[in-house]
Amino acid sequence: MMNRPAATAAAIVVVAHLALAQQQAVLSVTATGSGELAVAIQPTFHLQYGCAYPLTYQFDLTGAPAGLNAWRKYHAAEAYTLLREQSGSAVFNAVEAARFDGASRRAYVSAAFSGESDSLFLKLTDSLGVPVPPRYLGISTYYDNRRAAVTVTADDWADWTEGWYPSLLGIFRRHGLYVSAGVISGAGNTGTQTWQGIQKQADLGFVEVVAHSRTHPYVPYAQPDSEVLGCAADIKKLSLPPLFSVHGVGYVYVWLAPYGEYDASTDSLLGVGHYLVPRLYTYAQAPMSPWIETTGHFGPVNPTLELGAPSWGGGDTSIASLNGTFDSIVAQGGVYHLMWHPQVIITDTARPYFTNHLGYISNRPDIWYVNLGHLYLYHMIQEMNGAGVSGVRVSAGTPQAYSLGQNYPNPFNPSTTIPFVLPEMTRTTIAVYNVLGQRVATLVDADVPPGSHEVRFDGTGLASGVYFCRMEAAHFVRTMKLMLIR
Repeated sequence: MMNRPAATAAAIVVVAHLALAQQQAVLSVTATGSGELAVAIQPTFHLQYGCAYPLTYQFDLTGAPAGLNAWRKYHAAEAYTLLREQSGSAVFNAVEAARFDGASRRAYVSAAFSGESDSLFLKLTDSLGVPVPPRYLGISTYYDNRRAAVTVTADDWADWTEGWYPSLLGIFRRHGLYVSAGVISGAGNTGTQTWQGIQKQADLGFVEVVAHSRTHPYVPYAQPDSEVLGCAADIKKLSLPPLFSVHGVGYVYVWLAPYGEYDASTDSLLGVGHYLVPRLYTYAQAPMSPWIETTGHFGPVNPTLELGAPSWGGGDTSIASLNGTFDSIVAQGGVYHLMWHPQVIITDTARPYFTNHLGYISNRPDIWYVNLGHLYLYHMIQEMNGAGVSGVRVSAGTPQAYSLGQNYPNPFNPSTTIPFVLPEMTRTTIAVYNVLGQRVATLVDADVPPGSHEVRFDGTGLASGVYFCRMEAAHFVRTMKLMLIR
């Protein structure tokens, strides 16, 4: 089978530039001739990290009509679902939504990937349902293009603190504040009743269950595999909420280091366990941690400050200091990372510093309230696919580099579209192989002009399973995985 792509591209393809040196961009984004934006995520990355948190895709609305609607679907053949429109004055987080900003002429479309598909299709339509050609600008730095972010972490969830955790989490939940709470999961620390309490709080929402080791040891750990990997395995026995699980597979993104101590053994195991970020225990007003290529996770992050006054020192109970620090972080467009120990604040919940500060930092429509794990998951994908909205822009000009985009839809049945880009007239071959390395289809074998192109692969007559698409053009060779499902 062979299809020669037309000299004039019917689609404009964007493959985002690398921002994390150790990996390729994990998304390919294609504006199709039918007025859709097709987004495909690398299957392996999708499986490793779940990616169930909505990403915000930004569009330029200059010249677009009023009364727009935003839609999403996961498979080319299915019907679109209308995304709920939100206003700039509404407080919403962690949901699929569309917001149209008339002042900036921007649309912010927040949509999540499904566990059923590696593809996501987005569409804007006018009041009559006519598609509006998408002028895609990139993924917003923060969800819904918010001004700054707030995240909260908490330590020492175990049998001896279980009596305090429900009431404390209830207070933060009522303020709309998301808490990433560290569980000490080992036998003798967390028994059946505590696990039941943890499950209940996870079910109520706003709570990310994260790893705080099995025994809360000092470094070096006597059994590092058990402490780091075993704790995550214990947590994954819970029925984790949808944003932290896909088809029953749970994801633990955060390591809360006991005593804030950290060593090379712990560092290496976090990458093995697909953790995203370790949280230590030194206060710091720092930017997002960088990705560490050699370990496969972000570098350690510290909280901005601790709420309360622990007997071992540190913490903050000054209303002026707490609120002033928050204001400073927001003015910088940064992340305000509050942390607490249940045994420290349980007697302070009626004190002015506590009630004032939680009220001061909560329910702001220009702030992204988020669990620490989702903050870094979103950041990971956004950074891999353009540094802010200025980093990725759809353009009809001549591309500057060769690329092979992820097919969409993926999985597919029986056909799928494969985007590719050429910066110059080049002899190009694109073929599909089965897992035995046997060529099952030749899609392109021709001199192809520069530009952005698409080619379709029809898997009719082939068995379900994994296939590989290989592109060769000049010095460029790239292979990607396809999934055919009957």
